[in-house]
Amino acid sequence: MSKKNILVTGSKGFIGKNLIKELSAYNVYEFHRQSSLNKLSNYICDIDFIFHLAGEVRPNSTKEEFEKSNVGFTKSLIKIIEKKGLKIPILVSSSIHAQNPKNDYGITKQIEDNLIINYAKKNGVNVFIYRLPHLFGEGCKANYNSAITTWIYNSINNLPINIYSRDIPMQYTYVKDFVRDAIEKIDSNENDIFYSPNIIYNTTLGEVYDRILSLKEKTYTLDSDFMKKLQHVYSWYKKQNK
Repeated sequence: MSKKNILVTGSKGFIGKNLIKELSAYNVYEFHRQSSLNKLSNYICDIDFIFHLAGEVRPNSTKEEFEKSNVGFTKSLIKIIEKKGLKIPILVSSSIHAQNPKNDYGITKQIEDNLIINYAKKNGVNVFIYRLPHLFGEGCKANYNSAITTWIYNSINNLPINIYSRDIPMQYTYVKDFVRDAIEKIDSNENDIFYSPNIIYNTTLGEVYDRILSLKEKTYTLDSDFMKKLQHVYSWYKKQNK
């Protein structure tokens, strides 16, 4: 049996890099910020499944940047697929912020979700929209959009950690857990449209701060699955910092 051809948009991003490492059983086509739509159009007929991970997530991005990356590119992707008369399943990395959007990021992610839903209904094809909580894991950029990554970076480099409020509730998913969920959808016939990761950790900013501090001071105990993964990620960043 020949390998399925998988397209990963946002292939150079945090999730994309972690996903591609686990796709050795497939032929992977990459699309990123430096890729051209013409090239995408040329090979789209070969694609069996799409992981649509591309998008703008930086908090300091402008409304225009969010609209271009989250809405504009999704429209272009769908247009290319439909122009070829194709029906390709798509898995989208959306966000919990798309449910009740309060900023330009959330608004554009909600619009993106609706574009994908309309594509599914119009073409009778399965889509999998993951409304993701905050992600953490190896390869995420510090001072980008992840408190865990930024705090780990600051901890390792003896920089101050600024915490707005200890009591703010947070939900986290480890990126490799999400990747595992996502890959299972390649051969899935499910049609629920909206999905959440199978493993989500409920915590607070204060608890995350305390756990990272304990890793720095080597006073931690591996008392939970979340702590074990946090320790693994902390060790990974420490090695990268040498």
